[in-house]
Amino acid sequence: MNHPRFLDNPAQKQNTQQQNFSPTFLHQMINGISDPIFVKDRQHRWVLLNDTYCHFVGHSREELIGKSDYDFFPQAEADVFRQQDELVFTTNITNENQDLFTDAQGITHLISTKKSCFEDETGNKFLVGSIRDIILQNEAGKVLGVTGTLRDRHQASNLHRINAVLQAQQEASIDGILIIDENRKVASLNQKFSNLWQIPAALLQTGDDRQLLGWVLDQLLNPDEFLAKVEYLYQHPEESSRDEIFLKSGKIFDRYSAPVRKQQGACDQILPLREYYGRIWYFRDITEYKQAEAELRASQQRLALLIEQTPLAIIEWNSNFEIQTWNRAAERIFGYTTEEMLGKHFDIVIPENVKKQINKILTALLTQRGGSFSVNENVTKDGRTMVCEWYNNSLVAPDGQVVGVASMVLDITERKRAEEEQQKFVALIENSSDFIGIASMEGQILYVNPAGLKMVGLSSLEAAKTKSLVDCYSPEAFVEFQQQITPLIFQHGFWQGEFRYRHFQTGIEFPTDCNLFLVKHPETGEPFCRVAVIRDITERKQAKEALLKSEAQLRQQAEELKVALRELQHTQTQLIQSEKMSSLGQLVAGVAHEINNPVNFIYGNLSPAKEYTQDLLSLLQLYQSHYPLPVPEIEDFAELIELDFLKSDLPQIINSMNIGADRIREIVLSLRTFSRLDEAEMKAVDIHEGIDSTLMILQSRLKTNDQRPTIEIIKEYGKLPQVQCYAGQLNQVFMNILTNAIDALEKKVGSGDEGDKQTRRIAMPNSQCPISIIRICTQLQEPNQVTIRIIDNGLGISEDIKKQLFDPFFTTKPIGKGTGMGLAISYQIITERHGGSLECISQPGQGAEFLIKIPMIQNTST
Repeated sequence: MNHPRFLDNPAQKQNTQQQNFSPTFLHQMINGISDPIFVKDRQHRWVLLNDTYCHFVGHSREELIGKSDYDFFPQAEADVFRQQDELVFTTNITNENQDLFTDAQGITHLISTKKSCFEDETGNKFLVGSIRDIILQNEAGKVLGVTGTLRDRHQASNLHRINAVLQAQQEASIDGILIIDENRKVASLNQKFSNLWQIPAALLQTGDDRQLLGWVLDQLLNPDEFLAKVEYLYQHPEESSRDEIFLKSGKIFDRYSAPVRKQQGACDQILPLREYYGRIWYFRDITEYKQAEAELRASQQRLALLIEQTPLAIIEWNSNFEIQTWNRAAERIFGYTTEEMLGKHFDIVIPENVKKQINKILTALLTQRGGSFSVNENVTKDGRTMVCEWYNNSLVAPDGQVVGVASMVLDITERKRAEEEQQKFVALIENSSDFIGIASMEGQILYVNPAGLKMVGLSSLEAAKTKSLVDCYSPEAFVEFQQQITPLIFQHGFWQGEFRYRHFQTGIEFPTDCNLFLVKHPETGEPFCRVAVIRDITERKQAKEALLKSEAQLRQQAEELKVALRELQHTQTQLIQSEKMSSLGQLVAGVAHEINNPVNFIYGNLSPAKEYTQDLLSLLQLYQSHYPLPVPEIEDFAELIELDFLKSDLPQIINSMNIGADRIREIVLSLRTFSRLDEAEMKAVDIHEGIDSTLMILQSRLKTNDQRPTIEIIKEYGKLPQVQCYAGQLNQVFMNILTNAIDALEKKVGSGDEGDKQTRRIAMPNSQCPISIIRICTQLQEPNQVTIRIIDNGLGISEDIKKQLFDPFFTTKPIGKGTGMGLAISYQIITERHGGSLECISQPGQGAEFLIKIPMIQNTST
């Protein structure tokens, strides 16, 4: 019977009634067509046939309805028909072809088919085809048989008529046709064959079969395979063959070959090979078909890949709610493998609290057509609850029955959470006390939060959307913003800093703390809007200005206190120094005075004592010359006191005492010169005497000891006139600098540092030690300036220490060995008391030089 979906569907009946067509009329209409007519559903099954088609294929309508080509035709032919039909269903393009068709009696026909696709109002597709028989195989054999056997003129007219019909049929064919006789000679070929193989007309005119074969072989990718197949078919004339051949040009031809032999009627048995008349070849360009087939296959593969690789879970379940399809995304989302889910009931992923609601949705899907959308809670294999979007579509069979449902599922749990977070973020923005605004890349304002509207004096968001960024600034401020800030925003993606905005109602500019940044697309990285987070800092600026003013006042007071402290320290230093110098001077003067009196007494009596001693020795000499033989008592006493040694040693003792007295007198003179108690006021003095007296006092520290050799003093005195100065204070400067130089040289020897490679050395007994040198240079540098340079070859002074060298109480010596006042007092004496300068020139490892510059004549006007 006819397919009920096509003929008996109520909707279809209603439509046909509206068009005044009944099923009976439809059957009569298609049965009145002389060409075979057939209709197939989407599963390639016949649903409607006319009588001519049933007679053509040799089967009744009852046998054919609901069946497919594979139930009646050879596998090769059924494959071709199915591929062509699927192409029509997929592309909706009408297809015209010429095909070989074997009927129920085994007769092969060359047929021309035309197939079209149409779709009913419910979306079901059907294929409508018509067939026209071009040539029967036995007719071709009959023509070739007549050509080979008829020789009399009586049958010539029939032969010409048959040849004409055959030629017309060949030329009308969409295939290239080549007929080879039993002698392997070309019997005929049609124009389509020449066009397919692009055979030149000159070659056809030669009639040379070898050249024709060579022309064909030159176009083939595998000519040897082609020839082998041809030879095989000629060796097996009873066989038919269908295959595909590939050309160098990229084209693909469908090749069909069948033997041509004499037959007795449509149902008779094939006669022996002696009735064999040759072979017919059909060639069809199927390049486009193959391309379409490849595209269809690729499309199907892409669809399969899409199902497996899509992030959406693809789930198919039947009318019993049993799962039929479960892709990888479903495995990932729900945690169940495909093996675990196939055949299982659908409610395995439905939580108990929503099963009632889901059952309503599922029931509706199975009873109605079309799709549905829902957002549901689902449960995973590990018991985790999640939120999913379900896109459901009913699967409808050709008979209109819903056989299942296909669902696409998207896990939106994270999106839901993000939406919740977004809501919190929106609430945060709406309730923020800062200005938060969004503008397009062109500068059009898109959003401003309530606090922002209030800050800039706008009444509503609608009013804000009528503004652009240029309206937010004064003209001068906007130019500055465009030139200085906008390039930085586009370069770095953000900018932070202070800038001024304009109040829309008052027009007054107010200072703000700005955070401006671009929002970029997460995939392309291109910015698509601007965001500004702004805080009014007017009050903060005012407080800051008040704080700065207060800090300035405090700094001024601190500076004043610092100056006062410095002056106090200087005054204290001066008092300490004056007291020390006064005490030291008085002590030195007192010691010098007390030593000077007895020394003068001794020194004044040494000359008479020397004379008296010499007289006594002369008298003793006279006694010895006149009384050479004294009494034994005298001889014994002379021997006891070693008279001869006493006579020679006594003069030397007197001379030593004289030298010692001279030395004491020199020391006393140096002490008096150093103290200068009689020169407390500024007066002209010989600076060299002050330096020498200082060296005299330090003589004990300059001599050799068990730790170092003698410190060598090199004096390079220039020719200096007397210099106006405070001699006692200047001597103190020399004492402090020379003492520090001696300390540095002792430290150098104690550290084992031998200085740089150019340090001079001196050979000493059993050792080789570096020479310690202090060089003192004086020079009249300018008409009224004297320079004194005191240079040592010690360890040198680092830059950090040099910066603090003249600060009061700064010292690098161990506790108890230095007060940190010596160089500070020296600096004060030179700079403040004498109007000069004191400078230290040194590098680590290069020794140190102290450069003193003072005027030769002081300016008494100041």
